[in-house]
Amino acid sequence: DNYCFVCGKDNPKSFKIQVRYHEAELAAETELTLPREYQGWANVIHGGILSTLLDEMMAHAVWRFAGPGLTLSMEVRFHQPLSPDDPILVRGVLHTKNGSRRLAEGEIIRLADGSRVASGKSRFLLLEK
Repeated sequence: DNYCFVCGKDNPKSFKIQVRYHEAELAAETELTLPREYQGWANVIHGGILSTLLDEMMAHAVWRFAGPGLTLSMEVRFHQPLSPDDPILVRGVLHTKNGSRRLAEGEIIRLADGSRVASGKSRFLLLEK
């Protein structure tokens, strides 16, 4: 309904991300910069926000290339801190092509140096149509 707090165009507090899709890779990605309002520790973006972004991009990959689904489980690994105002790439990739349960992986890359900030794996349950 366009009110998602990550991608919703109608939600005034949404990140309003723009998602690009790569058919050959079964991938969804977006670039954004997170302001200080999303920090946890001083000058470090909160891990829950990074986890949310990973979940969002993995879900976009699943919905686009397999159909509507819900996250069953997600594992996130934090590789290094992200400072506010550092531009990032968030990417999700669908890895399983068949069945009602799908696997996806995601990563957050700092654009300034190409370093990995966080990565995740998730399982999705496709909804019946």
